[in-house]
Amino acid sequence: MANPQLENGYTSIANEILDNLCKLSLNGTELKVVICIFRYTFGFRRKSHKLSASFIARWGNCDVRAVKRALKKLQEDKIIICVNSEMRGVTSELMFNKNYEQWIPTSGQNVTSGQIVTSGQNVTGAVVKSSPDQCHFDHTRKEKLKEKSKEKYYDDFFEKLWKEYPKKKGKSAVSKKAKKVLYEEGESVVLEAIKAYKAEIQENGTEEKYILHGSTFFNGRWRDYIKEHKSKPVPEKPSEEPEQPIDYSNVERKW
Repeated sequence: MANPQLENGYTSIANEILDNLCKLSLNGTELKVVICIFRYTFGFRRKSHKLSASFIARWGNCDVRAVKRALKKLQEDKIIICVNSEMRGVTSELMFNKNYEQWIPTSGQNVTSGQIVTSGQNVTGAVVKSSPDQCHFDHTRKEKLKEKSKEKYYDDFFEKLWKEYPKKKGKSAVSKKAKKVLYEEGESVVLEAIKAYKAEIQENGTEEKYILHGSTFFNGRWRDYIKEHKSKPVPEKPSEEPEQPIDYSNVERKW
């Protein structure tokens, strides 16, 4: 019976990468190539590694020609990077491009005659050129994906804050704009504001019914509990008075 254990090795990948990778329309071979790169880079705590098309094909149990096409496509879409692309006659050193904002998502291929295409089949026919409207649609779609991705970060960030707040009421009333502001302000600042408000409740013995709803606090009142970091006044240097000349007229002379 198979019994995989983390002690025998694992691949650490940020959830943010997986979230955005799954939004791409990758075919099976392209996905295998990406996973293989994950396995031999992130899986060994390194950014890049030399991987040949034949090795990836054996590892992923797929056709080497399909792997070569996938490698070319993934590089064109800026999903993977060949570090030593300028060198000829050497094994490609590949790395995954973590900056998903540079990726170029492409829409699915158009297939005529109502045929279902499976891996290994070649489709022939006229090349369908993208119209200006289609290009505009792709650009708009990309912008929407980026916007949705940002909203997800704001929501995930807000969930952390919500867990720390004492009166969890009105969660749905917290606006997207407010969540964005909270995210931009930073976790440490907002958590400090929550902590300060909790301390005030404890100190004043505030009754439950008078505690601010979560929606009220996170929609703006949290700002009232941010500590202002006042700069310490710099002590003024005492003015240096000019030395007075010594009067020797009254000094008794002894000789």
